[in-house]
Amino acid sequence: MSAISPTNRQWILKRFVGPDEIIGDEHYELVESTTPDINDGEILVKTLLLGTSPAQRMYVSEERQFHLRVELGEVMSGRGVAQVVASKHPDFPVGDIIQASIGWQDYAVLKPDGDGDTDQNVRTVQKVENPVQPLTTIMGLFGQLAFSAYVGIIEKGQVQKGDVVVVSSAGGGVGSVACQLARIQGASKVIGIAGGKTKCDWLIEQGLCDVAIDYKNDDLLEKLKEAAPDGINVYLDNVGGDMLDTVMQNLAIGSRVIICGMISTEYMRPRPPGPTHYFNLLYQRSRMEGFFVFDYTDRWPEFEAQLRQWYKEGKLKLVDDVFEGLESAPAALGSLFTGGHTGGCVIRVNDDPEDIPKI
Repeated sequence: MSAISPTNRQWILKRFVGPDEIIGDEHYELVESTTPDINDGEILVKTLLLGTSPAQRMYVSEERQFHLRVELGEVMSGRGVAQVVASKHPDFPVGDIIQASIGWQDYAVLKPDGDGDTDQNVRTVQKVENPVQPLTTIMGLFGQLAFSAYVGIIEKGQVQKGDVVVVSSAGGGVGSVACQLARIQGASKVIGIAGGKTKCDWLIEQGLCDVAIDYKNDDLLEKLKEAAPDGINVYLDNVGGDMLDTVMQNLAIGSRVIICGMISTEYMRPRPPGPTHYFNLLYQRSRMEGFFVFDYTDRWPEFEAQLRQWYKEGKLKLVDDVFEGLESAPAALGSLFTGGHTGGCVIRVNDDPEDIPKI
């Protein structure tokens, strides 16, 4: 294990992001501070990986919504994977791998029992049991993004053999796993919606989808009717807006529309009008339901065990897009809103420890 650096780099919020802005370096300042000491019951962790989520944009929006806000001058909030490098806690010895809300910084002080959690912590410190290389799997294939896909496809969407499944933002972190889970559940056809020929080609080349529709250049409704002439059984929506309304025009009887995200409209002001084809929920005896993945935290170990098993069986594949270095964090987060990545978007701050076995 490398020595603890006396300097701690931190991305500090410099200004809030406006409604029509793409998040980037201009909203932050990379500063250096002294690496903190720890007190009894605390651990000092060194950041290895940081995850990204569209919800993080709301953290730095001046308008308060469902998500809590990072204030000006504070370290940007975000979950990640880290290694314990100093400990005054009996259950977290030096060398342990953990995941927690650690923020965009090299080092963080955490109190695993939860007494020191801030309101911006989504979960308390979680020890990673039996970590394996690459650790990016903790953030992606066996992590929060995959858990969202699991809840959307299996728990809420209840995909079963013969279903025609459509996934929006299929080239993203949740979507790329969701497409694979739909296939595992026996879907007869998996249709991915993505922006641009490059992403659509990638979805087919990776074997994630049977059909990939480019919403930027294709007639979405026409392509959906062509790919699913008998209608869509399950739609996992990560986009909202016009895309949701279009898909609702081609629902099968008894279909399930599962709302995982609404990245196209969540930050629009004023709010756009809602879907005009919601009456198809009535005509097709369908349902629409949203979910929040953190309502399922008590079942994450169950989900992870199943996902690992499917990976061992060759049914799941890694499709991570890794940004290198802490300095790349703003660009990585911004890429979620520009289509500048494929698969799960992860920031590698430090290399995986060499003593961790490979998957």
